[in-house]
Amino acid sequence: MPDLLLELFSEEIPARMQRQAAGDLKKLVADALVERGLTYEGAESFATPRRLALAIVGLPARQPDLREERKGPRVGAPQAAIDGFLKAAGLASLDQATIEKDPKKGEFYVASTLKPGKATAEVLARSCPPS
Repeated sequence: MPDLLLELFSEEIPARMQRQAAGDLKKLVADALVERGLTYEGAESFATPRRLALAIVGLPARQPDLREERKGPRVGAPQAAIDGFLKAAGLASLDQATIEKDPKKGEFYVASTLKPGKATAEVLARSCPPS
């Protein structure tokens, strides 16, 4: 499992602000990783007068695959609505969609797509702005 060590250099950080700055860095980076589907085993932040550091251990090698379902128009809807649904869902025909029943709204089309996860290194590279 990959680990991440992030170290930021800065001008002099006042002593009263170091602990808060380290905590903020930890929260921001950890929240961003979880938002992108990268859970981890542990994280610890550090601060010195000129540095903030964050160590994250136990990152997965890649994001999990994500299955997305998109609800489409009712069965028997106008052809324009069906064509728009197929284009938005990335389907070639209605044969690739399933039909689900809703007791209140009737039958409608549903498209399921599988979005493969990306490598952790690629996700981190896209998440961090270049210096």
